[in-house]
Parts: sequence; C-alpha cells; structure tokens
Amino acid sequence: MALALNEDEMEKYLAAGEIARKVKKESRKWVREGVSLLDLCEKIESRIVELGGSPAFPCNICVDEIAAHFTPPPGFTGSIPQEGLVKIDFGVHVDGYIVDTAFTIPLSPRDREMVEVAEECLLKVSGILKAGIKISQIGEIVEKFANSKGFKVIRNLTGHQVDRFNLHTGFSIPNVRIFSTEKFRKDMVVAIEPFITIADGSGEVGESEEAYIYRFKYLSMNYTGEFGSLVKKIHNSFKTLPFCERWIMSQFREVGRDFLKKVLENYRKNLMLYPVLIEKNGKKVAQAEDTFLVLEDSAINLTSGEV
Repeated sequence: MALALNEDEMEKYLAAGEIARKVKKESRKWVREGVSLLDLCEKIESRIVELGGSPAFPCNICVDEIAAHFTPPPGFTGSIPQEGLVKIDFGVHVDGYIVDTAFTIPLSPRDREMVEVAEECLLKVSGILKAGIKISQIGEIVEKFANSKGFKVIRNLTGHQVDRFNLHTGFSIPNVRIFSTEKFRKDMVVAIEPFITIADGSGEVGESEEAYIYRFKYLSMNYTGEFGSLVKKIHNSFKTLPFCERWIMSQFREVGRDFLKKVLENYRKNLMLYPVLIEKNGKKVAQAEDTFLVLEDSAINLTSGEV
C-alpha cells in the first residue's frame, strides 16, 4: 500500500482502532485470578467480531516471565494465577487494515510500578512521534526512562510498521538506543510496544520449544496432496495474518485433530511459526502497546483514548 492513505483506508484504520479501544476498556475488567486463559482469549476475540471487526491475530495472554506469543491451544486448562502479571495483546482488522494493542494488569501491588513505567514509556514516545523523527529516538527515550526508574528494557523485542494484511512489515522500532538513519514518514502506521523487566532480568527473551501461532508466508502458493483443497480454504481465510489451531478447529469443522501436524509436515516451508518467548532469567515482563498513524506534525493514537 502506498504511504499516502486515501479516505477509505483512513476510515478503516479508524474503525479498527475504535473497536480496539472498546475491547481494551472492557477486557481490563475481565482479568482476574482464576479466570480461564482459553475462555478469556475467546471472549476477547468474540467481542472484536461482535463490534464489527476481525481478530488480526490470535489473542495473546502472557503471564509473568512469558513475554509474547502464547495463545491457549484447544483444550488448554490453565488459568490466571494468584499475583500474576498478565499481558493481553490483541489486534483488530477491518478489511485487512490492522491495529495492534496491548496492556498489562498487575495482580500483585509489587508489580504496579513496572507496569506504570511501561505505560509511561509509551506515553513519552507518543508525545514526540511525527514525520521526520528518527526511529532511533524511540529506543533512546524508552531505554533512558526505564533505566532511570530502576528497570530494564527487553532489547530483542521491538515495535513494528503495519500494512494491509501484514502485521510486521517495513522496519522494526527498537526499545533501546541504536544507530539508525531511518525516519518515520507521513501516513505510516506503526505499533510502538515497550517491554520492561526488573533490573536483574537479562533484558532479553529466548524462544521456547512451544509454538501455538502460525502464519502463511506467501499470498499465493501451490496446494498439493489429499488435503490440498482444505489448506487452500484455510490459506484464503487467513491470508498472511497469524492464526492458531483453535481457529482452524472452530472455522473448519471437517478438520481433525491431526490436521495441523499434517500441514506442518507438508507445508512447513510455507509457514512461519511463532515460538513462545520467555525472559531469559525467568523474570516478570510488563508490556504496553498502541498503534499510531503518523502525521506531518504529530501522530494519532488509534488504539487508546476515549471511546
């Protein structure tokens, strides 16, 4: 998509953002000790649909040291633990125009400051974001503020540019100071998402052996084998947006429990897997995220504000 947004594209981003704001406001109240992670994910995703949007990716609910990419598989029985630090990360799209947002709920008062620091980092960035600003300035602001409060940034998790049917495109937006000459341009849509941990955390995440989120790498591909026609239907449904096994099981009734295994065996080169990401020292992680439309002299926060 060209950077200059037309009126129709703008309206769809704004519509997706309005849905995201409503769902974020409502879902904050749903995060309670003992709540089923599977039920909470499905409630958030269903609410997005009720409001006229579509989930842009499976809702992530990441607790404590799990930083990103966990969505409950079918039959998962886990629930929100006592004093958990709960990160809710979800996306909304309207006709492929995506917004991405996240918030953290601390069920222990010991974690409140870390959450506040993550939110303040995001707020400080939103105050300077506009066309012409260097991407490197974002990481510098986040890292400097987090360190000043005695916390550490997760340096290998970044924000990202967003495009139609493409959740991560263009350049990444670091949360630490780097050298880069890249600049934000007018009509870019970008997700800013600082991840914060405590001072004795490693400041990095590592990949676990578990992965519950997938996406097709290509918009077009060859479909072969006895279940090629079904893979084509699934591919056409999700395009290049992330999906998960429980979505397949609910949307395609003819799919058996071993179907995803067959897809991974036969189409692995066409799929990207998203391993669950965990803080390397096992320390808790807080996250805050909003999606912005970059303007000439400011930026519109599409996913936070009054609804």
